[in-house]
Amino acid sequence: MIRATLFLWVAVVASSLSNVLTRRGMVAVGPLEDYRPGPLLRYGLAAGSNPHVLLGLVAGAVNFLLWLIVLSWADVSWALPMNAVEYVITAVLAIFWLKERVSRRRWAAIGLITAGVACVMGSW
Repeated sequence: MIRATLFLWVAVVASSLSNVLTRRGMVAVGPLEDYRPGPLLRYGLAAGSNPHVLLGLVAGAVNFLLWLIVLSWADVSWALPMNAVEYVITAVLAIFWLKERVSRRRWAAIGLITAGVACVMGSW
């Protein structure tokens, strides 16, 4: 199970990086404001050619590959709750890299999720 835990941690970090990189890229692209086919296509091309979005896609693919490996070794009822650690990692990355503000209420919710993860870890 140590091997599964290690791969799961790397997968969780990759998923957090995927989310933060994609968010950073989409901030640069800007919000979608025109839903007609031409502007929608241009928006998709702008998003798809943004380096941060592309790196986010790669990190997401790494996460998926590692998740497949983890599920070949461990019960999904153990592995899936462990993914909740991603909330903590993503919040920290969002604060320091994206300069987002995470409210006390969000931190409290993340704390409750983390407590649940600790309970699942204890059952392993």
